[in-house]
Amino acid sequence: MTCTRAIRAHRRVSVAAILVACAVLLCAGDARAQLGGTAGAFTRLGFGARGQGMGNAMSSVTTGIISSHYNPALTPFQKDHVLYGNYGILSLDRKLNQISYTQSITLRRKGAQKFAGDPDAQSIAGVSAGWINAGDADIQGYDSDGFKTEKLGVFENQFFLNFGNRFSERFSAGFNVKFYYSGLYDGVTSAGFGLDLGALYIVTDRLTVSFVAQEILTKYKWDTGSLYGAERGKTTENPFARIFRAGGAYRVDVLEGALVAAEAELYDGKTVLARAGAEVQLVEQLALRAGVERIAFTDNGVDPRPTFGVSFS
Repeated sequence: MTCTRAIRAHRRVSVAAILVACAVLLCAGDARAQLGGTAGAFTRLGFGARGQGMGNAMSSVTTGIISSHYNPALTPFQKDHVLYGNYGILSLDRKLNQISYTQSITLRRKGAQKFAGDPDAQSIAGVSAGWINAGDADIQGYDSDGFKTEKLGVFENQFFLNFGNRFSERFSAGFNVKFYYSGLYDGVTSAGFGLDLGALYIVTDRLTVSFVAQEILTKYKWDTGSLYGAERGKTTENPFARIFRAGGAYRVDVLEGALVAAEAELYDGKTVLARAGAEVQLVEQLALRAGVERIAFTDNGVDPRPTFGVSFS
């Protein structure tokens, strides 16, 4: 189970819990093996209870709590100031922790008439900053004779900074700059930078579409020279999977407060995946969600992963 707390300044406190995000939490270990063995698997588990509950089909969703993790172009649509935290307990004693702060920034000029919802808004932008952490700090070490030694730990971190801008009433674009810092063993660490690009277009009041490119040029570079010595140590590079995603979200007319979203994804240039999710706002304080992700259109042994959840505010 993963529990999430979101704080909206001057408004309300919302507590959300995923009841069952089954493979998001329990199958994280085989995700890397089934999807080509690329680095950075911890960043592909999703961000927060809402996204995971809807199958992570969130790149075109402009309402509610916004996460630039899914699309850098979303942050200008964030209402209020949002501080968001997530603590996740995974299998094999692993942890997945996330925190972010997001807000929109509006520059005003009286009578600008650029945005219908705010006639005095000259420019609407959004910023976000956050941290994703995963790892296990309680791995028992043993020597060559089988006796216990000190506890070992592994960790992965992503620190990100986002900027997005609405260039018109209907079009928004943005980018994420990311810094990775990870460790496998004492003295064996790696650091690197990543870049995400995203765009979003509002087709109608109910339909939005998006395109996202993630992990451009990102890779880990490991050097075991400090562990084994200069002669025996090696340098190894682990590239992240390049991800290109197109998606859409539609607010259902016949059921007010209902939202459906879907995405298609090209993963590492060879695997085509899809995901879909839905959210129903039963009353203002209660929302139900369900989804499915990792629907594979290529034969690579990837199994679909269903999710569902509930939020109470």
